[in-house]
Amino acid sequence: MPVAVVRDNNIKSGLQQLFAGLGFTPGRRVFIKPNLCGREPILPGENTSVQVMDALIAVLQERSCAEIVICHGQLLGSFDHNVPFNEMLQVSGFKKYSHMAGVAMVNLDDLPQQTILSLNGEVALHLPLEYMQGFDTYINLAKIKTHMETTVSLSMKNQMGLAAQADRIEMHRTDLDGMIAELALHCRPHVSILEGYPAMEGLGPHHGKPRSLNLLAAGTDMVELDSLVCALLGYTPRAIEHLSRAVALCVGRWCEDKDVQRFGNLGVSDFKKAASVFRYGTKILAYPTRSCSRCIHAVNTAGRAFKKQPLAYWRVLLKCMFSRRRINIVFGNAGDLEFNTQESLVCVGRCTRKIALRHGVAYLDKCPPGVDETREFIVSGILSKKR
Repeated sequence: MPVAVVRDNNIKSGLQQLFAGLGFTPGRRVFIKPNLCGREPILPGENTSVQVMDALIAVLQERSCAEIVICHGQLLGSFDHNVPFNEMLQVSGFKKYSHMAGVAMVNLDDLPQQTILSLNGEVALHLPLEYMQGFDTYINLAKIKTHMETTVSLSMKNQMGLAAQADRIEMHRTDLDGMIAELALHCRPHVSILEGYPAMEGLGPHHGKPRSLNLLAAGTDMVELDSLVCALLGYTPRAIEHLSRAVALCVGRWCEDKDVQRFGNLGVSDFKKAASVFRYGTKILAYPTRSCSRCIHAVNTAGRAFKKQPLAYWRVLLKCMFSRRRINIVFGNAGDLEFNTQESLVCVGRCTRKIALRHGVAYLDKCPPGVDETREFIVSGILSKKR
């Protein structure tokens, strides 16, 4: 399958080069799935760049695309803070596409969905397959990002946003990498585009740092494309589980060595990889493990409150720097983690029940937990003299 990679300060020119390199001609009706995962305040590199979307729309309309529909579902929220679809569009800068000639924004959650059972029959995916089949062309427009749970977030991971909200939660609880691979059995883009204007490195997809790569990559095989970009960023593609699982399911094939060599001059050898833990100061560590974005949002909001209100949380901040023992904050399906008995353990969310019971500590038994109760539970856990 063809793949193409370009580095160009002019995004529209770069997209034109990609289309030419792939020999790709879009149809008249185009379905686009961007990556809009950021919650306010959105970090550079979290979401699909508005500048890239602007350029893609221009390129498509110049090629006589009569209807361009940008589709995304509502973001997962916490118990007491949801992110409505229109709010997501507003803060991401995508609201303007609702009023652009020849372009529409559609909420995937409002569409009829078809039910697909996972290969083991344990998880059901609800996908807008019939709606998607009504288009001539499906473009998967993904960000180049690291990911603390899946190593990278590229074209295959971006498709997770096609699934219903409840499905995304269940994917995190069960077999995230495996379900990302299975999703690609049912949803196959005509072309996938990866963009780094900017990319996100480090603790992605929500806590990383922007990195201006000025890089575009595209292909018709998601596995081939993602594995090529992984190689250019210094990863070992076969070590990334959802890619290996996809190859085993015959979703796609690995990139060829000749393509890695052909585009090797565009590689980024010092791209910072994601760690599995987020540090608050020197003594407090947060482990998202297989958490969905609802718990991540609640814990992240708590962390921001500590920084914004230092006088109110001065004791917490002192603990961050000078605690005699390490304090571990765990959320998501963390049953396999092990901790030293001399360390403190704070378990947020119902998915932590298993590890909390094993270590004999309390856990915040909510799914999802609210922002306020998460903050207070973490404060109590940090300041507690008990383990």
